[in-house]
Amino acid sequence: MTTTTAPRAAGLAQTDPDRGRDLAVAEYAALVAMVDGFTDSDWERPTDCTGWRVREMVAHLAGAAEEGCRLPVMLRHQAAALAGVRRGRGPLVDLLCEVQVRDREQMSDADLAADLRRWAHGAPDGRRRQPGLLRRTPLPAFAGLRPGSRMAYLLDVVYVRDVWLHRVDLHRATGADMPLSSAEGEVVAQVVRDLDLDWTGPALVLTLTGRGGGRWRVGDGAPVAEVSEDAVALMRLLSGRSDECVLACEGDPTAAARLRAARVVF
Repeated sequence: MTTTTAPRAAGLAQTDPDRGRDLAVAEYAALVAMVDGFTDSDWERPTDCTGWRVREMVAHLAGAAEEGCRLPVMLRHQAAALAGVRRGRGPLVDLLCEVQVRDREQMSDADLAADLRRWAHGAPDGRRRQPGLLRRTPLPAFAGLRPGSRMAYLLDVVYVRDVWLHRVDLHRATGADMPLSSAEGEVVAQVVRDLDLDWTGPALVLTLTGRGGGRWRVGDGAPVAEVSEDAVALMRLLSGRSDECVLACEGDPTAAARLRAARVVF
């Protein structure tokens, strides 16, 4: 088993604001290109996200982008979601998505595509302009992100990750081409970083192939196994969407079993 030349994933730096802005530009451009190519029937197709057709997924993405451009909209959405949490209606993230989608219920498919295009253009710069005080603000545990996360993690990492994985969802739902973007390698690397930061299993070397792929060490100590998988398949597994992974393992199979059970916030 070869375990050399793999950097420790937890040692990767969190994406910085300037880089986060550039990654978001690339991902939104690729997303808009996909959505602009949808046929009339594509909008009604079910996605891998329970209860969402393509329409609802695009509405969520447009709503999140609008929040990046318009602070009052972000605050209104958050207030509505928090009120739902207090009433026991569900997790904050789910309720926030619900408000984003509800705002766009009356839009036609063409208007929804135009709405996404409008806000996707401004969201990367809008998030980059958020002041340092806001970026340093700790996020509450009920936000559902990693313990100790600050707003910068949401602005520079999670929003980009969300667009990328929803592009995968839209590709699977419609069969539309999923354009490559220059952000994909960093999106995947940041997910593996989060995986490693919370990892309690035996150390392993993780080799991911395909788009966004790379090679990292995960866990403390000497690796007991090397696990290989397609990067998109593993991201879908870690997000809780599916378990189509093979997780080819050389060495202790316990490492692959722990990886199969792991989850990362998307």
